Amino acid sequence: MKSLGKILFISLFVTILGLGGFGPARGEYPERPITMVCPYSGGTADSSLRAITNQAQKILGQPIIVVNKPGASGSLAAGVLAAARPDGYNLGMVTFGPLTMAPHMYDIPYDPFNSFDFIMGFGKYMYGPCVRSDSPIKSLKDLVKHAKANPGKVKYSTVGLATPTHFGMVQLAKREGLKWDVVVFKEVPAAVSACLGGHVEVVSQTPAAVVPSIKSGQLRLLASMSDTRWKWVPDVPTVRELGYDFDVVSWLALAAPKGTPKAIMDKLIPAFKKALDDPEVVTIMDRIYVPIVYRSGEEFRKLAEDEYKGMEKMIRYVGLHKSQKK
Repeated sequence: MKSLGKILFISLFVTILGLGGFGPARGEYPERPITMVCPYSGGTADSSLRAITNQAQKILGQPIIVVNKPGASGSLAAGVLAAARPDGYNLGMVTFGPLTMAPHMYDIPYDPFNSFDFIMGFGKYMYGPCVRSDSPIKSLKDLVKHAKANPGKVKYSTVGLATPTHFGMVQLAKREGLKWDVVVFKEVPAAVSACLGGHVEVVSQTPAAVVPSIKSGQLRLLASMSDTRWKWVPDVPTVRELGYDFDVVSWLALAAPKGTPKAIMDKLIPAFKKALDDPEVVTIMDRIYVPIVYRSGEEFRKLAEDEYKGMEKMIRYVGLHKSQKK
Protein backbone atom coordinates (compact mmCIF):
# COMPACT_ATOMS: atom_id res chain seq x y z
CA MET A 1 0.00 0.00 0.00
CA LYS A 2 2.85 2.31 0.81
CA SER A 3 4.35 1.63 -2.62
CA LEU A 4 1.02 2.33 -4.28
CA GLY A 5 0.62 5.54 -2.30
CA LYS A 6 4.10 6.62 -3.29
CA ILE A 7 3.36 5.93 -6.95
CA LEU A 8 0.11 7.89 -6.78
CA PHE A 9 1.89 10.82 -5.10
CA ILE A 10 4.61 10.88 -7.77
CA SER A 11 1.99 10.69 -10.53
CA LEU A 12 0.06 13.56 -8.99
CA PHE A 13 3.28 15.59 -8.62
CA VAL A 14 4.18 15.07 -12.26
CA THR A 15 0.65 15.96 -13.34
CA ILE A 16 0.74 19.20 -11.36
CA LEU A 17 4.07 20.12 -12.90
CA GLY A 18 2.69 19.44 -16.36
CA LEU A 19 -0.25 21.73 -15.69
CA GLY A 20 1.97 24.47 -14.36
CA GLY A 21 0.58 24.08 -10.87
CA PHE A 22 3.70 25.35 -9.16
CA GLY A 23 3.85 29.16 -9.52
CA PRO A 24 1.50 31.28 -11.62
CA ALA A 25 0.80 30.02 -15.13
CA ARG A 26 1.90 32.36 -17.89
CA GLY A 27 -1.00 33.34 -20.11
CA GLU A 28 -0.96 34.48 -23.68
CA TYR A 29 0.08 38.03 -24.55
CA PRO A 30 -1.38 40.51 -23.82
CA GLU A 31 -2.41 39.96 -20.21
CA ARG A 32 -2.65 43.60 -19.16
CA PRO A 33 -3.07 47.10 -20.65
CA ILE A 34 -0.58 48.36 -23.23
CA THR A 35 0.96 51.84 -23.13
CA MET A 36 1.25 53.74 -26.42
CA VAL A 37 3.45 56.86 -26.40
CA CYS A 38 2.35 59.71 -28.68
CA PRO A 39 5.06 62.23 -29.62
CA TYR A 40 2.64 65.12 -30.04
CA SER A 41 -0.17 66.68 -28.03
CA GLY A 42 -3.32 66.92 -30.12
CA GLY A 43 -3.41 67.40 -33.87
CA THR A 44 -3.52 64.85 -36.63
CA ALA A 45 -0.90 62.55 -35.07
CA ASP A 46 -2.85 62.22 -31.82
CA SER A 47 -6.20 61.80 -33.60
CA SER A 48 -4.91 59.12 -35.96
CA LEU A 49 -3.19 57.21 -33.17
CA ARG A 50 -6.25 57.18 -30.95
CA ALA A 51 -8.45 56.03 -33.83
CA ILE A 52 -6.16 53.10 -34.60
CA THR A 53 -5.53 52.06 -31.00
CA ASN A 54 -9.26 52.18 -30.27
CA GLN A 55 -9.79 49.44 -32.85
CA ALA A 56 -6.58 47.50 -32.17
CA GLN A 57 -7.41 47.12 -28.47
CA LYS A 58 -10.63 45.35 -29.43
CA ILE A 59 -8.62 42.87 -31.48
CA LEU A 60 -5.92 42.35 -28.84
CA GLY A 61 -8.38 42.13 -25.96
CA GLN A 62 -6.63 44.63 -23.70
CA PRO A 63 -6.86 48.42 -23.36
CA ILE A 64 -4.24 50.52 -25.16
CA ILE A 65 -3.57 53.67 -23.18
CA VAL A 66 -2.26 56.60 -25.22
CA VAL A 67 0.21 58.76 -23.27
CA ASN A 68 1.24 62.08 -24.82
CA LYS A 69 4.93 62.94 -24.52
CA PRO A 70 5.38 66.06 -26.68
CA GLY A 71 8.70 67.81 -26.98
CA ALA A 72 11.80 68.20 -29.14
CA SER A 73 9.81 67.66 -32.36
CA GLY A 74 8.97 64.07 -31.43
CA SER A 75 12.43 63.16 -30.13
CA LEU A 76 11.37 63.15 -26.47
CA ALA A 77 8.81 60.40 -27.06
CA ALA A 78 11.27 58.47 -29.23
CA GLY A 79 13.78 58.51 -26.38
CA VAL A 80 11.15 57.31 -23.91
CA LEU A 81 10.16 54.47 -26.23
CA ALA A 82 13.77 53.43 -26.91
CA ALA A 83 14.47 53.17 -23.17
CA ALA A 84 11.30 51.19 -22.37
CA ARG A 85 11.19 47.48 -21.58
CA PRO A 86 10.77 45.43 -24.80
CA ASP A 87 7.94 43.34 -23.43
CA GLY A 88 5.10 44.28 -25.76
CA TYR A 89 3.48 46.56 -23.21
CA ASN A 90 5.42 49.63 -24.33
CA LEU A 91 4.71 50.87 -27.84
CA GLY A 92 4.80 54.23 -29.55
CA MET A 93 4.24 56.37 -32.60
CA VAL A 94 7.30 57.53 -34.54
CA THR A 95 7.52 59.95 -37.45
CA PHE A 96 10.23 61.00 -39.88
CA GLY A 97 11.14 64.00 -37.71
CA PRO A 98 12.87 62.16 -34.85
CA LEU A 99 14.19 59.45 -37.16
CA THR A 100 15.53 61.31 -40.18
CA MET A 101 16.01 64.94 -39.09
CA ALA A 102 16.71 65.20 -35.35
CA PRO A 103 19.77 62.88 -35.41
CA HIS A 104 21.56 65.35 -37.70
CA MET A 105 20.73 68.40 -35.60
CA TYR A 106 20.88 67.27 -31.98
CA ASP A 107 22.49 64.77 -29.65
CA ILE A 108 19.67 62.30 -29.09
CA PRO A 109 19.37 59.43 -26.57
CA TYR A 110 18.49 56.78 -29.16
CA ASP A 111 19.63 55.29 -32.44
CA PRO A 112 17.00 56.03 -35.12
CA PHE A 113 17.16 52.55 -36.60
CA ASN A 114 18.72 50.29 -33.97
CA SER A 115 16.58 51.32 -31.01
CA PHE A 116 13.24 50.20 -32.46
CA ASP A 117 11.37 47.28 -33.95
CA PHE A 118 8.97 48.88 -36.43
CA ILE A 119 5.42 47.54 -36.52
CA MET A 120 4.12 49.40 -39.55
CA GLY A 121 3.91 52.68 -41.41
CA PHE A 122 0.29 53.69 -41.76
CA GLY A 123 -0.12 57.26 -43.01
CA LYS A 124 1.57 60.06 -44.92
CA TYR A 125 1.85 63.72 -44.19
CA MET A 126 1.69 65.77 -47.38
CA TYR A 127 2.85 69.32 -48.05
CA GLY A 128 2.33 72.19 -50.45
CA PRO A 129 2.45 75.98 -50.86
CA CYS A 130 -0.73 78.05 -50.90
CA VAL A 131 -1.55 81.68 -51.68
CA ARG A 132 -4.67 83.70 -51.03
CA SER A 133 -7.41 83.01 -53.53
CA ASP A 134 -7.37 86.67 -54.68
CA SER A 135 -3.63 86.55 -55.38
CA PRO A 136 -2.52 87.10 -58.99
CA ILE A 137 -0.31 84.02 -58.51
CA LYS A 138 -2.31 81.20 -60.07
CA SER A 139 0.29 78.42 -60.31
CA LEU A 140 3.71 77.34 -59.08
CA LYS A 141 5.15 78.68 -62.32
CA ASP A 142 3.64 82.08 -61.50
CA LEU A 143 5.18 81.96 -58.02
CA VAL A 144 8.63 81.18 -59.37
CA LYS A 145 8.34 83.99 -61.93
CA HIS A 146 7.16 86.43 -59.25
CA ALA A 147 9.96 85.47 -56.85
CA LYS A 148 12.61 85.88 -59.56
CA ALA A 149 11.26 89.31 -60.41
CA ASN A 150 11.28 90.31 -56.72
CA PRO A 151 14.39 88.77 -55.15
CA GLY A 152 14.36 88.87 -51.35
CA LYS A 153 10.90 90.43 -51.20
CA VAL A 154 8.63 87.38 -51.24
CA LYS A 155 7.84 85.98 -47.79
CA TYR A 156 6.38 82.61 -46.90
CA SER A 157 5.23 81.29 -43.54
CA THR A 158 5.88 77.90 -42.02
CA VAL A 159 6.09 76.25 -38.62
CA GLY A 160 9.65 75.68 -37.45
CA LEU A 161 12.92 75.47 -39.33
CA ALA A 162 14.27 72.16 -40.62
CA THR A 163 10.73 70.82 -41.04
CA PRO A 164 9.17 69.33 -44.19
CA THR A 165 7.15 72.50 -44.79
CA HIS A 166 10.38 74.50 -44.67
CA PHE A 167 12.46 72.08 -46.72
CA GLY A 168 9.96 71.93 -49.56
CA MET A 169 10.35 75.65 -50.13
CA VAL A 170 14.12 75.43 -49.68
CA GLN A 171 14.38 72.77 -52.38
CA LEU A 172 12.25 74.79 -54.79
CA ALA A 173 14.41 77.88 -54.17
CA LYS A 174 17.59 75.86 -54.62
CA ARG A 175 16.52 74.48 -57.98
CA GLU A 176 15.22 77.80 -59.31
CA GLY A 177 17.85 80.07 -57.77
CA LEU A 178 15.24 81.98 -55.78
CA LYS A 179 15.80 84.31 -52.86
CA TRP A 180 12.90 84.63 -50.47
CA ASP A 181 12.37 84.99 -46.74
CA VAL A 182 10.86 82.44 -44.39
CA VAL A 183 8.72 83.67 -41.51
CA VAL A 184 8.68 81.02 -38.79
CA PHE A 185 5.76 80.51 -36.44
CA LYS A 186 5.38 78.21 -33.46
CA GLU A 187 1.80 77.22 -34.25
CA VAL A 188 0.11 76.14 -37.49
CA PRO A 189 -2.94 78.47 -37.21
CA ALA A 190 -0.64 81.49 -36.89
CA ALA A 191 1.28 80.51 -40.03
CA VAL A 192 -1.95 80.13 -42.01
CA SER A 193 -3.42 83.34 -40.61
CA ALA A 194 -0.32 85.24 -41.69
CA CYS A 195 -1.10 84.34 -45.30
CA LEU A 196 -4.83 84.93 -44.99
CA GLY A 197 -4.12 88.33 -43.48
CA GLY A 198 -1.71 89.32 -46.23
CA HIS A 199 1.37 89.47 -43.98
CA VAL A 200 3.10 86.88 -46.18
CA GLU A 201 2.34 85.91 -49.76
CA VAL A 202 2.70 82.14 -49.34
CA VAL A 203 2.09 79.56 -46.63
CA SER A 204 3.70 76.12 -46.81
CA GLN A 205 1.62 73.58 -44.91
CA THR A 206 -0.17 70.23 -44.69
CA PRO A 207 -3.66 69.45 -46.01
CA ALA A 208 -5.09 69.49 -42.48
CA ALA A 209 -3.91 73.10 -42.07
CA VAL A 210 -5.12 74.52 -45.38
CA VAL A 211 -7.76 72.34 -47.07
CA PRO A 212 -10.64 73.87 -45.05
CA SER A 213 -9.53 77.33 -46.25
CA ILE A 214 -9.16 76.01 -49.81
CA LYS A 215 -12.68 74.59 -49.71
CA SER A 216 -14.06 77.86 -48.36
CA GLY A 217 -12.43 79.78 -51.20
CA GLN A 218 -9.85 81.64 -49.11
CA LEU A 219 -6.66 79.85 -50.22
CA ARG A 220 -5.34 78.35 -53.45
CA LEU A 221 -2.98 75.35 -53.55
CA LEU A 222 -0.18 75.84 -56.11
CA ALA A 223 1.29 72.32 -56.12
CA SER A 224 1.61 69.17 -54.10
CA MET A 225 5.21 68.95 -52.93
CA SER A 226 4.61 65.31 -52.06
CA ASP A 227 4.79 62.22 -54.26
CA THR A 228 1.06 62.20 -55.06
CA ARG A 229 -1.64 64.76 -55.65
CA TRP A 230 -3.82 65.76 -52.72
CA LYS A 231 -7.05 63.76 -53.00
CA TRP A 232 -8.96 66.76 -51.63
CA VAL A 233 -7.63 69.07 -54.36
CA PRO A 234 -7.09 66.55 -57.17
CA ASP A 235 -6.69 69.02 -60.04
CA VAL A 236 -3.46 70.48 -58.64
CA PRO A 237 -0.30 68.72 -59.92
CA THR A 238 2.70 67.47 -57.98
CA VAL A 239 6.09 69.16 -58.26
CA ARG A 240 7.40 66.10 -60.13
CA GLU A 241 4.62 66.49 -62.67
CA LEU A 242 5.86 70.05 -63.11
CA GLY A 243 9.38 68.85 -63.87
CA TYR A 244 11.12 69.04 -60.49
CA ASP A 245 13.23 66.19 -59.15
CA PHE A 246 12.11 66.23 -55.51
CA ASP A 247 9.17 65.61 -53.24
CA VAL A 248 8.52 66.02 -49.53
CA VAL A 249 6.75 63.34 -47.52
CA SER A 250 6.71 62.38 -43.86
CA TRP A 251 5.30 59.16 -42.44
CA LEU A 252 3.38 58.13 -39.37
CA ALA A 253 4.44 54.76 -37.98
CA LEU A 254 4.20 52.49 -34.96
CA ALA A 255 7.16 50.89 -33.22
CA ALA A 256 8.23 48.86 -30.21
CA PRO A 257 11.53 48.98 -28.32
CA LYS A 258 14.29 46.97 -29.96
CA GLY A 259 14.29 43.34 -28.82
CA THR A 260 10.54 42.91 -28.47
CA PRO A 261 9.98 39.13 -28.85
CA LYS A 262 8.96 37.91 -32.28
CA ALA A 263 5.95 36.05 -30.85
CA ILE A 264 4.63 39.37 -29.53
CA MET A 265 5.38 41.26 -32.74
CA ASP A 266 3.54 38.54 -34.64
CA LYS A 267 0.42 39.45 -32.66
CA LEU A 268 0.84 43.22 -32.80
CA ILE A 269 1.47 43.52 -36.53
CA PRO A 270 -1.75 41.86 -37.80
CA ALA A 271 -3.83 43.53 -35.08
CA PHE A 272 -2.77 47.05 -36.06
CA LYS A 273 -2.93 46.28 -39.77
CA LYS A 274 -6.49 45.02 -39.38
CA ALA A 275 -7.40 48.16 -37.39
CA LEU A 276 -6.52 50.27 -40.45
CA ASP A 277 -9.36 48.65 -42.39
CA ASP A 278 -12.01 49.59 -39.85
CA PRO A 279 -14.55 52.03 -41.37
CA GLU A 280 -14.32 54.34 -38.36
CA VAL A 281 -10.55 54.62 -38.76
CA VAL A 282 -10.92 55.28 -42.48
CA THR A 283 -13.46 58.03 -41.78
CA ILE A 284 -11.32 59.71 -39.12
CA MET A 285 -8.15 59.60 -41.23
CA ASP A 286 -10.00 61.20 -44.12
CA ARG A 287 -11.48 63.82 -41.80
CA ILE A 288 -8.00 64.84 -40.58
CA TYR A 289 -6.59 64.78 -44.14
CA VAL A 290 -4.02 62.01 -43.64
CA PRO A 291 -4.07 59.36 -46.38
CA ILE A 292 -3.90 55.78 -45.10
CA VAL A 293 -0.95 54.06 -46.77
CA TYR A 294 0.23 50.80 -45.23
CA ARG A 295 3.88 49.79 -45.20
CA SER A 296 5.30 46.83 -43.32
CA GLY A 297 7.80 47.51 -40.57
CA GLU A 298 10.72 46.63 -42.84
CA GLU A 299 9.34 48.69 -45.71
CA PHE A 300 8.99 51.66 -43.39
CA ARG A 301 12.54 51.17 -42.13
CA LYS A 302 13.83 51.31 -45.71
CA LEU A 303 11.84 54.49 -46.42
CA ALA A 304 13.22 56.13 -43.29
CA GLU A 305 16.80 55.06 -43.99
CA ASP A 306 16.64 56.53 -47.49
CA GLU A 307 15.16 59.77 -46.16
CA TYR A 308 17.83 59.92 -43.44
CA LYS A 309 20.58 60.19 -46.05
CA GLY A 310 18.79 62.91 -48.00
CA MET A 311 17.96 64.88 -44.87
CA GLU A 312 21.58 65.06 -43.81
CA LYS A 313 22.47 66.83 -47.08
CA MET A 314 19.52 69.20 -46.77
CA ILE A 315 20.22 70.06 -43.13
CA ARG A 316 23.85 70.79 -43.96
CA TYR A 317 22.71 72.93 -46.89
CA VAL A 318 20.65 75.19 -44.62
CA GLY A 319 23.43 75.30 -42.02
CA LEU A 320 21.56 73.54 -39.19
CA HIS A 321 23.65 70.39 -38.85
CA LYS A 322 24.91 69.88 -35.30
CA SER A 323 28.50 69.93 -36.58
CA GLN A 324 27.91 73.45 -37.94
CA LYS A 325 26.75 74.91 -34.65
CA LYS A 326 29.13 77.05 -32.66
